Amino acid sequence: MSTSEPQNEGFPISYVAERTGLSIDALRWFEREGLFPRVARDAGGRRRFRTDDIERVELMLRLRRTGMPVRDMRRFIELLSGGAETHAERLELLFAQRVRILATMERLTEDLAVVDFKVAHYTESVNDASAQPAGGKKN
Repeated sequence: MSTSEPQNEGFPISYVAERTGLSIDALRWFEREGLFPRVARDAGGRRRFRTDDIERVELMLRLRRTGMPVRDMRRFIELLSGGAETHAERLELLFAQRVRILATMERLTEDLAVVDFKVAHYTESVNDASAQPAGGKKN
């Protein structure tokens, strides 16, 4: 499949779904929720995504994966059309999300350490059990 934008036509929703890993239904939900501007449609009423539409979908997908609240995502999209005078508010939204991501990463790092400890414990337990003769006594 070609990755260059069809001249003045845009990409079909199936291409965007394949490129982003989102289902077609999820893309429609993103649009209904205002997480990217309304996508142009062809004469048959089918969505036609431009390259910048796809880039916004990918950005929103990343922000969503990081746990950004939908209301903040909507606000960010609204601000995109506001030009340079909205950069400070966009920065504020992104910085707040960055703080949340770092806190989540810290918790996940701690959780991973506990899981690693348990893996080591059970690995040792399994290895010790397999080293025992059938009578249950250790060598």
